[in-house]
Amino acid sequence: MPSSRRPSMGLAGYTAFVQLHRSGYEMYASARLGDSKLAMSVVAEVLRKAELSWDTLMLRENPLALTWRALRDSVTAARTEVRDRRADGLHRTLPDQPADAVLLCEELGMDAKAAAALMGLDEPELHMQIQAARRMLTGLGHSR
Repeated sequence: MPSSRRPSMGLAGYTAFVQLHRSGYEMYASARLGDSKLAMSVVAEVLRKAELSWDTLMLRENPLALTWRALRDSVTAARTEVRDRRADGLHRTLPDQPADAVLLCEELGMDAKAAAALMGLDEPELHMQIQAARRMLTGLGHSR
């Protein structure tokens, strides 16, 4: 991972990470859960866990991608608390990364650079995930 995308260590690094990512995390969680209060709670818990292991997390290969996966997994687990079963259709149809990429860029209108940064991906990888999602959806008879 390029060093320019690696968050800084220490409290200042964690604080900057939260300022940069909380809003996008909450938009993602809310879109998948259909419940903004639950989404904020899930995001707060993921960020708290990241804070508790921040220095160790920063030693890993791709801390942004690890934190994103923790968010995705936590949102998926929280789906059991949601009454509206119609929400989260992309994630019931597609693998996680392509579903996340389409949700962020096409459903939430996030630009590719911001979505890639949020997911801990390089921008070309994000575009590959979107293309993969489109192929899978077309194969399943869905149009995008």
